[in-house]
Amino acid sequence: MKKITLSFIGIFTLITSLTFSQTYSTGVIELLNDGNNLYTAQIEVTTSLVTLTLSGPDNKYLGLGFDAMSMTAGKDVVIWLNDGTFKLTDRSFLGVGAEPALDVEQDWTIISNTSSGGQRNVVATRLPDTGNSDDFVFSTSASSIDLVWSFEDTSSYTLGWHGILNRGMTRESFTLSAPSLTKTDFKIYPNPGKTYLNIHLPEFNADAYLEVFDILGKKIYANTLGAINNRISVSKWPTGVYIVRVTLGEQSITKRFIKQ
Repeated sequence: MKKITLSFIGIFTLITSLTFSQTYSTGVIELLNDGNNLYTAQIEVTTSLVTLTLSGPDNKYLGLGFDAMSMTAGKDVVIWLNDGTFKLTDRSFLGVGAEPALDVEQDWTIISNTSSGGQRNVVATRLPDTGNSDDFVFSTSASSIDLVWSFEDTSSYTLGWHGILNRGMTRESFTLSAPSLTKTDFKIYPNPGKTYLNIHLPEFNADAYLEVFDILGKKIYANTLGAINNRISVSKWPTGVYIVRVTLGEQSITKRFIKQ
């Protein structure tokens, strides 16, 4: 019984620390909106995680460089490729006109990749400081950042010239992000339940992520929430108490679910 009690306390300690973690965000940055193409970015930073959201034409590569106003050699850059591999590549600039080189360590992890109406939305995460010399170190407090961006001039996913208009630079500020979820924002039902667990979100958000832990703190389920109403099968779960956690960015809300 002691082991169960201590584990239960431990997971709630973890949940509490995540729930009240401060998030610094650039908000959604409109890099380009010319009536034909819309390209936006958002960066959110906590002490433990950076979350990058890119949204742009789904038939082109999307590039974003950090701490730079040009293709300055040595600066950190990420490039989304949809050439059949669906990946966000971690790279470094080699200078103007040169294809950015792949880093030895690929530190970004894609947690969401959706496409609708010709628009691609990619969400990826990494540590603020990866420990790699070729990666930009994100500040975990209010600060500013220089960004350089581009996307493909054609539609072939070729890492080549971006064209005259499909590139630019901006300086943005990180400010403390207000919480966007409350306990009443998402609902789980039936609770207790035997066969299915339904999860209702107040509105669709491609960043919403679900995790379920058993009473010993073991993660038994994790997935993105792809709709306002979501259903997962729990028929094979052992009877007992589970912790259901929904995360948006780095702000988390939890509820308890009882499996009959």
